[in-house]
Amino acid sequence: MSPSEFAVTFTPGGETVTVPAGELLLNAAVAAGVPITAPCGGHGRCGKCLVRIERGKADAPDDHEREHLTDDQLSVGWRLACRARVLGDLEVYVAPESEVVCAKPLENDLIEDVAVEAAVRQIVVELPEPSLEDQRSDFIRLRDALAGQFPLRDARLHALWRLPQVLRDNGFRLAATVRDDLLVEVGPVNGHHPLGVAVDIGTTTVVAYLVDLVTGQHLGSGTAHNPQAQHGADVISRTEYSKTTPDGLARLQREAIGVVNQVVAQALECIDAGPECIHEMTVVGNTCMHHLFLGLDPRYIAEAPYIPVNAAPISVAPRDLGVRMNSEGRVFCLPVVAGYVGADTIGVIAATRLTDSPEPVLAVDIGTNGEVALWSGERLVCASCAAGPAFEGAQIEYGMRAAPGAISSVEFVDGDLRIETINGKPALGLCGSGLFDAMAVVLQAGLVDMMGRMVDAEKAKSLSEKLAARLEGEANTRRVVLVSADESGTGDSICFTQKDVRELQLAKGAIRAAVELMLKECGLKADDLSEVLLAGAFGNYLRPESAVRMGLLPPMDVGRIRGVGNAAGAGAMMALLSLPWRQRACDLARHAEHLELARRADFQQMFMETMLFL
Repeated sequence: MSPSEFAVTFTPGGETVTVPAGELLLNAAVAAGVPITAPCGGHGRCGKCLVRIERGKADAPDDHEREHLTDDQLSVGWRLACRARVLGDLEVYVAPESEVVCAKPLENDLIEDVAVEAAVRQIVVELPEPSLEDQRSDFIRLRDALAGQFPLRDARLHALWRLPQVLRDNGFRLAATVRDDLLVEVGPVNGHHPLGVAVDIGTTTVVAYLVDLVTGQHLGSGTAHNPQAQHGADVISRTEYSKTTPDGLARLQREAIGVVNQVVAQALECIDAGPECIHEMTVVGNTCMHHLFLGLDPRYIAEAPYIPVNAAPISVAPRDLGVRMNSEGRVFCLPVVAGYVGADTIGVIAATRLTDSPEPVLAVDIGTNGEVALWSGERLVCASCAAGPAFEGAQIEYGMRAAPGAISSVEFVDGDLRIETINGKPALGLCGSGLFDAMAVVLQAGLVDMMGRMVDAEKAKSLSEKLAARLEGEANTRRVVLVSADESGTGDSICFTQKDVRELQLAKGAIRAAVELMLKECGLKADDLSEVLLAGAFGNYLRPESAVRMGLLPPMDVGRIRGVGNAAGAGAMMALLSLPWRQRACDLARHAEHLELARRADFQQMFMETMLFL
């Protein structure tokens, strides 16, 4: 190791990497394969990438770190990984609230009635044996036998290499794997079925679902944190990185391909199969993730008039991307609607059969980029809104992603707050569902008024003694203590702050404004909706009561609000298993109307109104 390079070891995992002198600890972590959450893209604004230097030398803390960390924390080695630079061999402890822990992939029953009619099929066929009177070649013999069902035009060389021995080892009875009019594989009747994988590339999490393309059986899943998050929690940050960093777009694509290969490998481990068994992959994601996966320049998505490079469906050879699967397979990316309405939204619309309803239905995918689809009964209208990363825990003082120790539920019971954490671990911070609950409960309990202000000391006198005791600070530093320091897992109290309320006001206001303007566009009111479908992880864990109470959704009967899990992933699976469903998804994208909220004169006024907690 040269004097200009140093070894950095990360605990508790023990990963070690050698980096140049002056390298950021966050970059060292990425090189070591240690995922550290950095929602602000490493700009020192969010304070989430918390690490502690156990041994060795780093540079002095800068102003960003002094803003987020106390003198006591700095004195014992706590730093922000995105600001601290390596000046010697280091041993670095990654705080539990900084480490990324991925949720398990969501399961649902949306695909149960999808008949298997995949792009790749396997046909069992018995051939007449050759003779002096019948000297047809092995391939012509197979082609003639399949002529009535699947006319074959050609065969891959790999299949021809195997064909003569497979035929003669199995009494001229075999399983032929066919794509369109091409023979791609041959094998014994009792051999492996061709496999397919549906991938949902989320801004935060990437999920893969492995399926049998003959039976339609779901065989396994894989999930991982999107490594692009080191460049920012939102798509705008990543687009900016692709523009301003040398080799930025190429690096973002490598990270996208790498994590897709990772989750596919995880899924294959469930059945002890290799990537050569995968003959088809379908992919969904928002428009930016779609572009970065394909290596398409996303910069013009981020600039008015927000134009993607391509919105149509794309079929790509795996070798062109570096995707690890059968070399004769195909990667099919579902179409996008607009710059900020992606293939994931099309997946949600298809999987939920949104347009099959005779009555109006609303689907909302809550995240950094909130996407909303409304079926009026006659029109399919889609819109997006920049909700920001608050729902993912970024910009929230004690925010974190769903992991053991995250506060997942807050209730108002017997005049006080009741807190629950994931796995019952001591509290480390607030994840999305806990954040929604906390906001709803402080409104219900009278701790926050309709303008989003936490009550002052005078008004706190009207609260119960237990609630009043939870209030600390003044004005903009006002906060509600959810878990005291002696009960938390960090040694510090876990609070819900006045700043958190403001961040949530912006996020929920954006989504609610989108919903209201879409209803207005279609001449509908909230009471006209037969159902509201909440997609994604939030849809599974968000309590409808909290969504309505905090004003994310219009006032309505919470019985009409239903979580549909990872409907985007389910849509990708349907397109994988069924060519008719794939075509339907493409038709939906073509006929969907995109409502561009940014150009509407009434958006800002509606946004201001929906930020209120009425």
